[in-house]
Amino acid sequence: MNKLLFFIMLVVAVTGCSSRKDFYATGGSRADGSIDMAYDFKQFETPIVDINQAKKIANDKCAVWGYERAEAFGGKIVSCEARNGFGDCVAGQTIIKYQCIGNITPSNQAIVSKLPAAMLTPAQYKEMRVKALMDQNLPYSEYQKKYQAIMAE
Repeated sequence: MNKLLFFIMLVVAVTGCSSRKDFYATGGSRADGSIDMAYDFKQFETPIVDINQAKKIANDKCAVWGYERAEAFGGKIVSCEARNGFGDCVAGQTIIKYQCIGNITPSNQAIVSKLPAAMLTPAQYKEMRVKALMDQNLPYSEYQKKYQAIMAE
């Protein structure tokens, strides 16, 4: 009985520490052609991330800005957002920077906006909404909430 209980606790402990994390855009610059993609983590978690998800979101944002694609700079920045009384990190964030590649041209920028709304694909519609959101000049926290809502659809 004790061995079974120990085994069950071990399985729960090992699987409870791994969790899938989704990337989201935390910042960027159209003029610099850079995008910051991030995911959050908590103490004792082993984040499971899909780097292709980050690349796709970065590619989509770069395309809205008129660039061809995005490439990761290499490396990542890990920061602690909250510490407990002992100084241990209990919540943090990992940021991966992407660089937009390709010449920014007016013809690239106009691809999404020229299509009538009835002919947009779901991806183009999302891009159009994100572009409109970026043009609103909102406070960052409000922008992030609206951006995540668009990407969740």
